[in-house]
Amino acid sequence: MEVELKLLLAAQDNDKLLHHPLLGTPTRVQQLAARYFDTPDLHLMRHGAGLRVRKIDGEWIQTMKAGGSVQSGLHSRNEWEGAVDRSWPRLGKLRKLIGDDDHWLAILDAPDLKDRLEALFVVDVERHLWEVEVDGNRIEVALDVGHIERKSHRVPVNEIELELKEGDAAGLYALALQLLEDIPLRISNINKAQRGYMLVRETGHAPYRAQAVKLPSDAGMAQAFSAILDNCIQHIQRNELAVVEGHDPETLHQMRVGVRRLRSALKLFDALAPCTPQLAEDIAWLGTQLGTARDWDVLLSSTLSRVEAAPGGRHGMMDVQALALATAQAKRREAAQAILSPRYTRLMLTLGVWMLHTAPLLHGVAASFSRHTLQTLHKKMLKRAHRMDNGDPASAHRTRIATKRGRYALEFFHALYRDKGARAYLQALAAAQEELGQHNDLVVAERLLQELAQQHADAAGAIQFARGYLVAQQAAQPADLATLRDSLQALRLPHLKH
Repeated sequence: MEVELKLLLAAQDNDKLLHHPLLGTPTRVQQLAARYFDTPDLHLMRHGAGLRVRKIDGEWIQTMKAGGSVQSGLHSRNEWEGAVDRSWPRLGKLRKLIGDDDHWLAILDAPDLKDRLEALFVVDVERHLWEVEVDGNRIEVALDVGHIERKSHRVPVNEIELELKEGDAAGLYALALQLLEDIPLRISNINKAQRGYMLVRETGHAPYRAQAVKLPSDAGMAQAFSAILDNCIQHIQRNELAVVEGHDPETLHQMRVGVRRLRSALKLFDALAPCTPQLAEDIAWLGTQLGTARDWDVLLSSTLSRVEAAPGGRHGMMDVQALALATAQAKRREAAQAILSPRYTRLMLTLGVWMLHTAPLLHGVAASFSRHTLQTLHKKMLKRAHRMDNGDPASAHRTRIATKRGRYALEFFHALYRDKGARAYLQALAAAQEELGQHNDLVVAERLLQELAQQHADAAGAIQFARGYLVAQQAAQPADLATLRDSLQALRLPHLKH
């Protein structure tokens, strides 16, 4: 199993790495040109495998990487590699390398696979190699500079791979943190093959939504802790590039949800595994950066449209929309800069190494822990719901937070519960969260419009009209808290599968 940490750096910082005192002189410099193969319907990619042939020191080397995962930024994959006599795959030799792994053999036994293979893209890089030792861990460091090419399309490659050759994966984080002291770095969560397939499929970075957490019914606490936090981190990191590119506000929303899920997960385990104050502070900082930008996006995309639809609402609203758009764009850029900052990279690296050190310290059965946790959160939610009052917007907000925490907790442990009951409970909490969220959007909108009015006195009249309309609408159409309270009190927690 190959275990590595991938890092991105700007081309202008390559010299800093090449002359970094931790690394010394590269032991080797190689020119690597690899062709990646698959069928027209992308059979290998769809089954989680990648197949390449590349020339190294005059010899053709065939490699298949498959399965595995990305956990805390670490890429772990099965790898089978061997010499071949040509620039095209030899599936027979590959089958011998795979041996008795029936799953991956079955992938290669697809009808006519040999005849359907074609070269899809080329990865051409110059690789500088070092081997270093950090705290007794032997690590290979590779700087790859070049490009990925598919027909007339080409994207640059400028990345570092830290591959664990011997020792503890925590050593990869330790080395990355040392390099980060001198070189701006970012964690990469997609490999060169995945980037090549994006060229083949002509896709960009779509919003990445939360995925189901996979847990066996007998999962222990260490396994649950790692699986849940890794799931949250993947939700965050898979939206990074799209937020930096700034094309789709939904990616920023999803990244913010990922941070909220992470904070909820850390609260679940806080009594057993409290994170460090610095980690908590940095995660809160990230949440604020994303949350501020998201609040302006919501104001722009949905809240102001209510005012525009009101009688006389179009008058002056174009100016307000333009001002809100300018502010939203500025906040998105600030969020992107936060993601590009060393503070963000340090947060993710520090979080990863903390998780590696913390998980083995947790003992017990996840099912019993989850049951007790859900019961506690359910009681707190009902207590908050009982205190809701239309005259106190903060009370509805507190209930919304409680429903969100209960929902996230059950989503984390969903695999341990009977599906029908779990889905019904989650749907009810999602509906309550949505209703209370619309109410909260109006409260946030009033605050943002007040900020806008203070910054743009020339548009104060139109802005105050919008504020007044939203306040009046909130008063005229208060949330039906009584019905919402009754629906929450009628809920019953789902049953464990075993």
